[in-house]
Amino acid sequence: MSKSASRSVPMPQCPVRTGEPCTLCFPGASGPQDCGLVYLVQSDPEMREELAARRRERLAQRAG
Repeated sequence: MSKSASRSVPMPQCPVRTGEPCTLCFPGASGPQDCGLVYLVQSDPEMREELAARRRERLAQRAG
């Protein structure tokens, strides 16, 4: 068995588009860790709270 068949590559999730994979939509980003859009959302208190509310809503939908 080859190594590629026994391991899967983890797919980073986009912190802004809840439930979607990171698609490197921000030019120059290599993932969520250096994405300018993620930085902007996390540095704005209102946007950060809106994102948290959407995450809570999505978790509630999954649970119930």
